[in-house]
Amino acid sequence: MPSLQIYLPTEIVVEIVSYAATDDSRRQPTLHACCLVSRQWYSVAIPFLYERPRMSKGAAFQNFTATISPPIGARKNKFNLGNLVHKLDLSGLVYHSSNSLTARLLGRIKENLEVFIAPRISFAINSLPALSKCTKLRNLDLSLVNDPIPFSSLKKALSSLHKLTTLRLPLSTTLTDYSHLAAAVDWPPNLHRLQLSGHFSALAIATFPWPRTMTSLTLKNCADLSFSNLAGLMSCPHLTTLKRLAISGSNRGLQPESINSIPIFLPWLISLSVPGDLVNDSFFDILSHMHPPLPLEVLEFGLPSIDPSVTFRTDSLVAALGYGLENVRSVGFSEVFCTDQRIIEDEEIDEMLLKRSSKRKPSHSEGSQNEVEKSDDDTVIGVYYI
Repeated sequence: MPSLQIYLPTEIVVEIVSYAATDDSRRQPTLHACCLVSRQWYSVAIPFLYERPRMSKGAAFQNFTATISPPIGARKNKFNLGNLVHKLDLSGLVYHSSNSLTARLLGRIKENLEVFIAPRISFAINSLPALSKCTKLRNLDLSLVNDPIPFSSLKKALSSLHKLTTLRLPLSTTLTDYSHLAAAVDWPPNLHRLQLSGHFSALAIATFPWPRTMTSLTLKNCADLSFSNLAGLMSCPHLTTLKRLAISGSNRGLQPESINSIPIFLPWLISLSVPGDLVNDSFFDILSHMHPPLPLEVLEFGLPSIDPSVTFRTDSLVAALGYGLENVRSVGFSEVFCTDQRIIEDEEIDEMLLKRSSKRKPSHSEGSQNEVEKSDDDTVIGVYYI
């Protein structure tokens, strides 16, 4: 006697599969199992399965590419599964692909791709034509790319990505001789966040036409972030829209003098993150004499450049919070700085920021405690660790 099948309305199946997709640790095998239940379950689960496939192993990548972009002459799936891909993260792959395969894969998933993280080795200039057709891209991460790609060619490919808001440039980026060809090409019109890596000279970067819509800049893995190069960058007249600056400890050539110059060159920042070991008392001495106070709201002491300890006194920071840093609401420390003594001293900073915040906010008897501890844009008030 055949077993009776239990029919579930499609809306219920969608609810079940949606719930299964929230478990990141088991997302992919669970969704694959759902696809094997029945045709109904397959039609519901397959978009979730291909929305953001995981490529942590070479075998998974080979199976994925064989399905999405089968070799010439191979049997093809009647469904265009490439259109289901919204996020593709290839950062964990090294020798599993080739330049031509990555380019072909981008061509197959271009329709709805929103986030792409490129692999270290198998992304090159021949991938740019396919990349330029991924018109729904919002986040593009090329920060691992080692192959040299002419900046003018890359910028031309990006100019058609009108929805792009976040871009991380390749390790191999070279801006020592910024060409007029690149200058003539427009940036994506909605680009707000940019990460710069690679080589650049003070002369080239001083006239570099930054995106007019850029509000956030990260400097990471730059080959020479000496005082002259950083000063050339910060003196660029196109940086007036910049609100957030993050400088990683992985940059070469950084000196405390470079950090000290940031409030002078960019006094309009509202968020600043710098390597904690390159900040000394003179940085806060400069801030204590700045009037009017800076609009800076978030100050972060990130991963160190060399020394896993801060070199400034807490008293210097506290003094600056009473003068040039009057608007600071959040102070962050990398966890590598979190010694017992550091945590004790941070309590003083935390108490000062919370007390200052409570004085500035109007008191509401019906309000909750959380209203005092958070600002209007949900920035946590006080000290935090990263």
